[in-house]
Amino acid sequence: MVGVTVWLLRDPRPGDDKEVRISAGDGAKEWTPVRIQADTALTEGQRVRVGVESARSGYLYVIDREQYADGTLGPPYLLFPILRVRGGDNKVAAGRLVEIPGPEDNPRFLTMRMTRPSQVAEVLILLVTPAPLPDLKIERNPIQLSPAQVQAWEKKWGAKVERLEARRQVGKTYTRAEKEAALQGTRLLTYDEPLPQTMYRLEAKPGDPLLVKVPLRIAR
Repeated sequence: MVGVTVWLLRDPRPGDDKEVRISAGDGAKEWTPVRIQADTALTEGQRVRVGVESARSGYLYVIDREQYADGTLGPPYLLFPILRVRGGDNKVAAGRLVEIPGPEDNPRFLTMRMTRPSQVAEVLILLVTPAPLPDLKIERNPIQLSPAQVQAWEKKWGAKVERLEARRQVGKTYTRAEKEAALQGTRLLTYDEPLPQTMYRLEAKPGDPLLVKVPLRIAR
């Protein structure tokens, strides 16, 4: 199982917990993160954060590719791990929350932008491996990867995936527990705290890496 929560940043409302707001980094503007389903279409300019949890211990890699209307994909970029987030530490375990962008990044959100009129989505490829990927150099900022290498991982480790949505949690705001877990890195979430919004159940072989694709659709 791999859990993913996509947070849409909206304007604060009366009653929102001020302690969980996300700022633009300069203190001039703040937003409240709220849960949305993984297949929610996003409009250009909307801001999101992505939280990832894994039921299996290992090492997390997050790759981003643009997708176009004809089915083709743009070049892959490694969003996580990078050295300026947790010093490049990408270890995951049950209850450990990793958020993209990192809590100390500036900006602290991803902004939906179309680089060409035919773009239909940003596709996040989540990879949880039992050991660090060899020959993959981690740098301070996202780096471009070889499309052939990413395609080889998909072919080798792709598995049947079932998606489960926590529909009753849609629209709920970020919690202090989730914020603490993202900031501290070592703080684990418990069963008493919110589950990931979307759960991906994979029919992967024991010992194989887990590979999940999460398309962030762009509304037309």
